[in-house]
Amino acid sequence: MTISASTQTPATTWAATLGQLQMIVTPANYDTWLRETIGLRHDDGCFVVGAQNDFATEWLHTKLRPLILKTLARVLGYAVEIAFEVVRPHDAPPPALVAHGDAAADVPPFLRRTTAPPALNPALTFENFVVGDENRMAHDAAQRAVATPGIANPLTIVGAAGLGKTHLLSAIGHAAYARGRTVIYAPAERFGNDYVRALGGKLEQFRQRYRTADVLLIDDVQFLEGKEKFQDEFFHTFNDLHAAGKQIVVCGDRMPAQMSGLSDALRSRLQWGLAADLRRPSFATRLAILRAKAQQHAAQLSDTALETIAERGCQSVRELEGCLNRVLAYIPLVGGHATPDAIEKALSPFAAADAAAAAVAPDADAIVAAVARRTGVTPADIRGRSRSRDVTYARHLAMFLLKEDAHCTIAEIGRHLGHRDHSTVLAGIARITGELKTRPETRADAESAREALRATATELRAQAG
Repeated sequence: MTISASTQTPATTWAATLGQLQMIVTPANYDTWLRETIGLRHDDGCFVVGAQNDFATEWLHTKLRPLILKTLARVLGYAVEIAFEVVRPHDAPPPALVAHGDAAADVPPFLRRTTAPPALNPALTFENFVVGDENRMAHDAAQRAVATPGIANPLTIVGAAGLGKTHLLSAIGHAAYARGRTVIYAPAERFGNDYVRALGGKLEQFRQRYRTADVLLIDDVQFLEGKEKFQDEFFHTFNDLHAAGKQIVVCGDRMPAQMSGLSDALRSRLQWGLAADLRRPSFATRLAILRAKAQQHAAQLSDTALETIAERGCQSVRELEGCLNRVLAYIPLVGGHATPDAIEKALSPFAAADAAAAAVAPDADAIVAAVARRTGVTPADIRGRSRSRDVTYARHLAMFLLKEDAHCTIAEIGRHLGHRDHSTVLAGIARITGELKTRPETRADAESAREALRATATELRAQAG
């Protein structure tokens, strides 16, 4: 399809090009990277497209340039070069977008808004997030929070460190801002620090900033536990935004119901919407992540090499990327060939640490203490005769971890936990085994207890060394 020369302006040419691109690319790519771009000018065989920031222009150039060139040539009827420029809200005068009529009507929202972009890592987008069975629900929920804000509100993303909570939070921020929404991103600690500074006479300014956002993203919400003043302020911020239908997304290391240090009122607010968890990546997901990361590094690693790295039982995406980075740094030192032997040597320090960790299984008392801290009951309760739901659940979780992580026998587990009989221990282990497949809260509890045990073991090794 071409457009007539009489109506052809950079704006109309680009609008026609966008119409065709919208039918070719995915809705997520179109909405995030193309929807708000504009045709700026057409000079000397080069068509110039305006986007809202440096990251958007770089992404368009590296990812979509060939497709855009082909589509633009169909619209114009001849081939041209293309360039991408940043057009910022304060640029003056604005580009002439149309030949006739009210130009302001066709100006994308990002040119009309005055709010600054959120302070987000430009690499943490939906396009760079590798989806697997362990994170699919959270990923889908995050995309829905952008597409239909306020439906699942709040969205709580739960998981251990290094599994992608901040990545999804940032991806929501990038995509929402690209759609012209006001986005505020802050770790809970920064929210608290901003509040303290505002008490010096700028409280109204603080509240205006946080309570008028279209999207509020709060990371590490567990930081608010035990801090009543911060919780009160966040509670009222939450209420104002929720009542206005604005999207709230928080990330935490466990489900809201397990955050005993939050007030009942705030905890119940966080339980209103949807909680989605992130779990440790499986081998298939680890391999997919490594392929994506290697591509970002422009590294030529064979599937065999990537599989060798993926076979390591990395507990988090962060740890996995660290292994890849070490291999990429080491390979040039040994001739540039990523052989299994070279990879093994590159990762030998990690292997030694893994072996040391595996050699010392957590003892029974440490497991009971970790479960007690996680679930809010006492070690005495776990070993005692209480049959309350919370205590019974904690006791069963301890049974499972004693079997799986401490490699205790059924008889030993029974003795450690108040001389329980054989069938009681088996039933407790079976319950947790089943819940790990179906109940996100149980997965989060088990992972958190294990992380606490690993941290304790690492600290003890450091003290011994």
